[in-house]
Amino acid sequence: MPRITLRFLDRAAVEALAPAPNDLLDVIERGLAAHGSGQVVMPPKAHLHLDHLFRGHFNILSGYAAPVGRAGVKVVGDYLDNWKRALPSEIALLTLYDPETGVPCAIMDATSLTWMRTGAVTAVGALHLARPDSAIVAHIGARGTAFSNLRLLAARFPLTEVRITSARTESRERLARRVREELGLSTFAVGSAREAAANADIVIEATRLAAPQSLLGEADLAAGALLVTYGWIRAIDPALALGVDKIVVDDWEQCRLGGQLHELIADGRLTRERVHAEIGAIVAGLVSGRTNPAERILFWHRGFAISDVMLGDWILRRAEREGVGTLLTLLDAADE
Repeated sequence: MPRITLRFLDRAAVEALAPAPNDLLDVIERGLAAHGSGQVVMPPKAHLHLDHLFRGHFNILSGYAAPVGRAGVKVVGDYLDNWKRALPSEIALLTLYDPETGVPCAIMDATSLTWMRTGAVTAVGALHLARPDSAIVAHIGARGTAFSNLRLLAARFPLTEVRITSARTESRERLARRVREELGLSTFAVGSAREAAANADIVIEATRLAAPQSLLGEADLAAGALLVTYGWIRAIDPALALGVDKIVVDDWEQCRLGGQLHELIADGRLTRERVHAEIGAIVAGLVSGRTNPAERILFWHRGFAISDVMLGDWILRRAEREGVGTLLTLLDAADE
């Protein structure tokens, strides 16, 4: 039997190998288009719920992406109180496989990878759903994905102002300071979601709530604005979600099982017919995105495995070219 080795990449290696912003957007856009055109196999993400014990849970994402010929499984913990231990709220691990043989190819830290791909999905969605002249961004929540959202939006939009709010003063001020220092944008930490969203062109809801709240109401989203939402627990008023001109999701079957607007699906107020499209179909050119500068659009993305597989594959191929990482022996022919 042949010797089987796989490459281990820690967080430092993943971050050093990561693509530049425009390349990152291209990688994720190709994955979304593949999803929209049926070139993937992807069951809805699964969950190991431990919230009643530890105020946290695990998300298990699996998928196969035909454009890169790779399968993968990511496990990511999502823990509300990790900040008290100086830990990221999300800690993740990605494994990649040869889909023809099932042989594992890599194990890599996926915490930063998750932040990167989430920010890229937000930005790619905005490229198709926000007005191209969008200049003011409101960011509700200061979790690990927040800076990636803002960095990638800044790479493609003429941003002039960023407003950030979160439950903890120190977290929103820390993020605002980082955005000012690293992106050079006029950035303000504000006390509420409504204050942040006032007249904003792009509003991003990325909260981590313990129970549903209506942080944003129907009157808080300006005409022509894009609302991107992906927190697990509902943070917006149902009237806002149902009052926009278009609703776009990443994967309807996945949304039917949980997440931000799931309660509206469960009680029948949000149906597939009410959803304009999945973002992959828009990216693939099968369905229109924004068609009117005045329309208000909601983009709900829960995140899916194809984005992880596409980015993980890009990083792995670069690691192989540059000889980065630690080779681990899974099976040695000499042991047979």
